Amino acid sequence: MGFDPLRWLPDCSNELNYEKFDAIADEFKNRNNLRIIPNHYSYFQYPEKKDAEIIRRVYKINEEFRHEDLKTKKAVSILKCDKNIVNDDNLIINEIKKISSSFDTKIEVDKVSIIPTNSKKDFQFILFDHIKTQRGNKTGYTIVTNSNTQITDVTQPVGSPIHMEISYTESISLLNLLGCSKDIKLYPIYDAPTDELLDDIRRNMDSFTAKYNHTFEDYSSLKLGGLFFGTTAVGNTHKELPNRYDLIEQDMQIISTDSLGLLACLGLYIITNLDDTVFQKMNKYGIDKEKVNQLKDLALKSLTEPKVSIGKIVSKYLPDFENQFDIQSNILVTHPISKSGIASFAELSKLINNQIVVDHVPYMDNDIKNFVLKEHLISNVSASTPDTNMIIISKDFAPTIIEELSKHKFNPAIVGRIGKPGKAGVSFNNKIQ
Repeated sequence: MGFDPLRWLPDCSNELNYEKFDAIADEFKNRNNLRIIPNHYSYFQYPEKKDAEIIRRVYKINEEFRHEDLKTKKAVSILKCDKNIVNDDNLIINEIKKISSSFDTKIEVDKVSIIPTNSKKDFQFILFDHIKTQRGNKTGYTIVTNSNTQITDVTQPVGSPIHMEISYTESISLLNLLGCSKDIKLYPIYDAPTDELLDDIRRNMDSFTAKYNHTFEDYSSLKLGGLFFGTTAVGNTHKELPNRYDLIEQDMQIISTDSLGLLACLGLYIITNLDDTVFQKMNKYGIDKEKVNQLKDLALKSLTEPKVSIGKIVSKYLPDFENQFDIQSNILVTHPISKSGIASFAELSKLINNQIVVDHVPYMDNDIKNFVLKEHLISNVSASTPDTNMIIISKDFAPTIIEELSKHKFNPAIVGRIGKPGKAGVSFNNKIQ
């Protein structure tokens, strides 16, 4: 069906990583109609009660693009391409250049996922959700992001709601991380080979959005006959955004909202179900099956149930739209840890152009982390679920945020601090094992 739910197991992600995106983005800085800026969201100023319009365009691989002036400046995108193309720098750059040359105007893409696949060409596609903004008095920001399901519970049937819920939850979590927990609208991206499965997916859309009081716009399926689960998510906020990299100062604190490595625990659960010998080795390390099952359940809960409280906490400590930030009482920067794990520290370091010193990495379970590392089962043992994020604040303000997160059943910790300015890089305290 073209859905590859086990490809993520070795390193807990099946998307092109941030570092490779950086290299691709450099190729598209000049003389191209497509400009790629690797980020986890796109944003622009929002006029009161005038929501952005999402214009979706889907193309098959090697299909001739429709040359049309969409009168948009920004878009979010998902590309599902043959793994041999995605894994070859020259081939993927040529593929994106081909897309770029088809646009009549310059389009900026902040949030893009490139997914390698083994599936046949009929199931591969290029999707752009173009963002058409409205005119009017600006009263806040509109945020747009997207996600797709790769990591899932493969023991569940194809029609289970869990597969679609995972993509919804990741996108909603990215909006919440920016202080946006209201006025959220989903634009599902989905496909299935039968009408029965398509009906299941649509019913799942209804029940999920009703549960969390969100709305959705059904743009119909991709109509490729394969299987796919994803969404674009849009939200509005009347606060300033926690992206003030310019206000970061040395010795400011970096808080993780929760312990790392929960996604790797889910990976271990799946691996033990695929290979009995792994289960036998696990017992020798003193890790019982019940513990792994409990962490698996916790991971799936985190993957499918967005924690709205993080959006409320972040929003509470942001200034109102167009007001100044107070370094001593505002959250300055947030950034997802999620499936990137500790690699997210390097991403953040580049964004703020400062050294990051990591003093402590709190793992969900150290025994499992050590076992997975020693047995070389999963390369990214710090991979986490969407509610695991970083928050940067002043040293004096850190206890307040930790207390807030703890009240909402997070397990926060100070993981590090801002080092010397002017040069990106990550250094780890010698005490970290």
